[in-house]
Amino acid sequence: MSNSLKIAMAGLRPASRSVRREALGQGVRAGAGRASSFVALRARLLASPSLAGALSFMQVTTRSWEPHELAAWLHEHVVEPGWMKAPRALREPGAATVELCELDERHREVAALTGCARRRVALALLDFVAPNPDRGFLRAALYSARVRWSVVEGRSGWIPAPRESDLLSDIVLSLFAAEILSDAELYRSHMTVCAGCGRVAFAQEPRPRGAGCPRCDGEVRWQSR
Repeated sequence: MSNSLKIAMAGLRPASRSVRREALGQGVRAGAGRASSFVALRARLLASPSLAGALSFMQVTTRSWEPHELAAWLHEHVVEPGWMKAPRALREPGAATVELCELDERHREVAALTGCARRRVALALLDFVAPNPDRGFLRAALYSARVRWSVVEGRSGWIPAPRESDLLSDIVLSLFAAEILSDAELYRSHMTVCAGCGRVAFAQEPRPRGAGCPRCDGEVRWQSR
């Protein structure tokens, strides 16, 4: 019998009690670790205004967005927190540029603009949770200075720093990047993204293969461990 076949056959034999105990112990520790990290993540979700804004954009724009909703989101989650000044216009590849002063008159254009932005953000996040991500949107946020390191009252961390000339999708991605850069592996361990509608959610345990999105029944993707 060849050595390679011996190795393969050995792998089929029942594990010894000590090996089984060790594997069980590792599984218990891994489960406890995921539970602990998920608790930490929940605390961050509750405390992060940038992530709240990013998630709000992705959850709401799974349907056509009305002009007043876009204006309210921009003010509440981007301008009011001080991430940037109100832009004169919003742009996105594949959609018409919309002047902020004309939002109320551009229902169709706003729907197309936010739809294109959501798809681009979803693609970036799908790469982030892929088995071999290139983390392009995080690098882009850093290299283009759409996030910056800040120290306020002794507390330091990444904050969004989008510019008025940025694409709408890049503004949203800067909100995601500022939070994810603080602990990328924590987010990769628990973030799920729907390949169909772009819905972003967080789960303590890995979802079963083939699990569908509760919103559109599309394929839900997450980091495979």
